[in-house]
Amino acid sequence: MSTALKIGVIIGYIAIISFIATYLGKGTKTFKDFAIGGSKIPWYIMGGTLFSTFCGGATMVAYVGNFYSQGLIWIWIPIQVVLVGVIYLFLYKKVFNLRQVSTADIMTLRYGEKTRLISTLVVMLAEDGMASAMLNTWTSMVTTYVGFSRPVALALGCILFFITAALGGYKGVATTDAIQGGIIMVGLTAGVIVFVSKAGGMGAIAAAAGPEKMNIFSTANGCSFITILGTFVSSFGMHMALQSGYVSRINSVATPRDAKRGIWMFIICQALGFGVFIPIIGLSGNVLLQNATIGDSVIGTMIDLYMPAVVALIYVAAIVSAVLTTANSSLLSASICVTNDIYAGMINKNATEKQKLLVSKLSIAVFILLALLLTTQFTTIISMMFVTYTINALIAIPLFAGLYGKKGGALAANLSLILGAASVIIWLLLGTPFGIHVAIVGLPMAGLGYLIGMAVGDKPTEAQLKAIADAGMKVSN
Repeated sequence: MSTALKIGVIIGYIAIISFIATYLGKGTKTFKDFAIGGSKIPWYIMGGTLFSTFCGGATMVAYVGNFYSQGLIWIWIPIQVVLVGVIYLFLYKKVFNLRQVSTADIMTLRYGEKTRLISTLVVMLAEDGMASAMLNTWTSMVTTYVGFSRPVALALGCILFFITAALGGYKGVATTDAIQGGIIMVGLTAGVIVFVSKAGGMGAIAAAAGPEKMNIFSTANGCSFITILGTFVSSFGMHMALQSGYVSRINSVATPRDAKRGIWMFIICQALGFGVFIPIIGLSGNVLLQNATIGDSVIGTMIDLYMPAVVALIYVAAIVSAVLTTANSSLLSASICVTNDIYAGMINKNATEKQKLLVSKLSIAVFILLALLLTTQFTTIISMMFVTYTINALIAIPLFAGLYGKKGGALAANLSLILGAASVIIWLLLGTPFGIHVAIVGLPMAGLGYLIGMAVGDKPTEAQLKAIADAGMKVSN
């Protein structure tokens, strides 16, 4: 396939998705509509956008490289993702009944206004880190497959992210995510069929990988137990508490029953896509590439060398879809933090809907620039994801301790986030001594902070406990 055709397809795909997002977002008049779609999206749109957000660009690029080079030990990560979905089948009613726009809103409801700012900053940092990882994924894909220079790829990514997130709003983001979720599944299916066929079947793939790579417990291929444990724990916390994940999706549908249906759809798609298709594609590289390339370049090389032109275009569209869905959800979520929790929550409590919409769209542009800066600080996509997962996972401790516990107050929540974030930053500055994953340090420190605050700080008020209890008592459809 010629470079000109590749470029034309990528630009055309960008144009189509941008048009759909912009068209769907043009009727947005209020901040609530912009942020969570006015709580009226169908359950299948919720399931599709949840799947495409969590089966993102890093999954389709970085994890393919991980399965290729280090084997099935990485299967614990999709297992964890599906496990979180199952857990939310028991949590969704309470999250729905709280009816809060942001994670910081839930924290404020439970712990009081003293926790809003710190909660917001942690969520913002995590969401922008996620957007930055997607920008890096996008860049890796189009430089490897299309041949763009890195600066050109970064510029195109920034433009694409802004159009879909800032002009589409939640309705545009959710709908295009659901469409692209379908494209992701078609692309992964096509990838499995083509690569398994080219590799000579599953038997040949297993033989080329060898018994160590086919062992879900083997650390013989350069992936340590502590890396997997840290990634599992941080990814678990991230998926539990990510604002642009379950919190926003559950609050964007009309009824709890719709939320449950959407979660089931997500579980099925994620188990198949991330848990089955991605490992097979990655392992097939052991036959097709024979250690000719590594890391984030694996999938681009396999596409270029082995996929028929038409199928390659489908798979590239799927990768673009995966990158875009995660990025625009994260950027929209980060802008909600600025608008809802900082601007309208603390600076201008009488802000009009027009003012809040403007702040949201401007903040998306700022977050894209920050994401661009972050791409210069990490050498690989997966290293960026490690840090992003951990930062977001920190908020899971005070969030769920508050939803299901009655002892911790504002000091406990704030100490948890401060000690957790500080330990992550210090551990990174020290160069992650002994190869210990930041999550192994950051999350225990966050837990310790909560326990200290619970022991010496003020207790929650009756009103705070009642607000959470009432959410659990409401009758759900």
